[in-house]
Amino acid sequence: MPTSSQKSRRTAASRKETRTAPVVKAVIFLGADAVSMMVAEQSGSETRVLDVLTQPVALAHDVFKGSCISRDTMDRCVQIAQGYNELLAEYRLAGKVEVRLLATNILLDVRNMDTLVNRLQITCGLQLEVMDDGEMTRLLYLNTRAILDSHEELGRQRVLVLHVGPGNTRLLIFDKGRISYYASYRMGAHRTGIAISDAAEMAGTESESSLIREHIRGIMEQVVYDIEDDLPEPPDALIIFGPDFHVISSPLAQGENVTEECLTQLAHEIAATPPAQRQTRYKEDYASLCALLPTVLINLAVARDLNPRSIMCPAEEFSHAFLRNLLPGRRDDLALEEEVVHFTVLLANHYRVDKAHGQQIRRLTMMLFDQLQELHGLTRHDRLLLKVAAILHEVGSYINPKKHHHHSQYIILNSEIFGLSRSDIDIVGLLARYHRHGAPTPSEPTYALLSQADRLRVQKLAALLRVAEAMERAHSRRIRSFTVRQNARRLELLVPDVADLTLENLALRTKGALFSDIFGQDIVLLPQPR
Repeated sequence: MPTSSQKSRRTAASRKETRTAPVVKAVIFLGADAVSMMVAEQSGSETRVLDVLTQPVALAHDVFKGSCISRDTMDRCVQIAQGYNELLAEYRLAGKVEVRLLATNILLDVRNMDTLVNRLQITCGLQLEVMDDGEMTRLLYLNTRAILDSHEELGRQRVLVLHVGPGNTRLLIFDKGRISYYASYRMGAHRTGIAISDAAEMAGTESESSLIREHIRGIMEQVVYDIEDDLPEPPDALIIFGPDFHVISSPLAQGENVTEECLTQLAHEIAATPPAQRQTRYKEDYASLCALLPTVLINLAVARDLNPRSIMCPAEEFSHAFLRNLLPGRRDDLALEEEVVHFTVLLANHYRVDKAHGQQIRRLTMMLFDQLQELHGLTRHDRLLLKVAAILHEVGSYINPKKHHHHSQYIILNSEIFGLSRSDIDIVGLLARYHRHGAPTPSEPTYALLSQADRLRVQKLAALLRVAEAMERAHSRRIRSFTVRQNARRLELLVPDVADLTLENLALRTKGALFSDIFGQDIVLLPQPR
């Protein structure tokens, strides 16, 4: 009989054998003013950073000056990315390295984007992904979630989160740990810095700070107006993400908690330093210098206008946390999806939708999606878009019940939905537009701009939403569950505890037509045999 020590040794050996070997992962990121790379070793849930490299590049200057990447800037981006890829060859000697190549979302509307994508593909053998708003909000959520988890008191308070990016400024409110507000404004640091650099040439003696304040004044008035209903009292805390204030010599380098006076002092110091000396004093490269003062003044404007009880600048470098969350495979989609749905419900409540009807349609669409997965072959993200559309499909009734599907699309297309990209919102708007009748056609402008693959996604999702609408035709919520049975070219939904489904089947004659056209199968509701 084995002794306890022998058992212990065997257990330890078993754990050693089953422990997964560390995986090396890397992300190369083309940012607004630098191309960066992080290399990390991942073992289970633990990530150990091995290397971080950054080299300056003036992408934002080209984008906001002329919506086109210059030849010199493109050459430099490709050269840096190629150099990083060659460095990764050393890591590849020890095994496989997973690499992700991404670019800032300010490149989404660049005219010669395809040229950059092709050059990187040819030179590095890597496919460039361009971040969208959904990815950016995911990163902000993850960083904020980490702060709330490490500061227990913040999870019980109303917290305002501020991120001044290169092109946009984003504001989020977390109320007791849950998202309650999200908005994005075209008031980014590089966008503002480049705009006022042109104005400075015509302004004569007007100071740089005055130009920036005047430039952002109108947008800040809009911010205060937009947020007042969701923030009737000053927030308990303001969390400022980016830039890495502790890298520069400022009062903000002393700790996480700062004051409005600290921001004021830093803004005064930067403005008083001649541009030629800022690069040395603040350890900034030339590409990011134009964003330095606008970033501080936008943060200061938000702090002054919204008057938080405390201000926090997280001690960890934002750029490092940002890159770490971009590493291949690092996602927390489930938690983010919950916040997307939570925010969507708040938006629906704002437009006074029928909550009971909305919940029923949401439940039926999710059951249809899950039980017909083999038939439609759609993704988990498509499931989320369908859920959002089910919650919002009748918000247009707030404007007018007549043709409310058109109004619903209008409201959705003109709303910020936390966690969704602009292309996601376009698809949700189309689902709301076509939840009643009529087939999606290229005569609809938003639909016309979609790729063929996305058009098929819209048709499949709209077909499922319409079937759910037919099942809830009486607004009685009497269909609580069903099972699917295939019968030749007909799908039968077997419904328990409902003897008469005549009304729902009558609705399916029209609302089920799109389903039949797309999937080649008729669909019918039948009482489930006892």
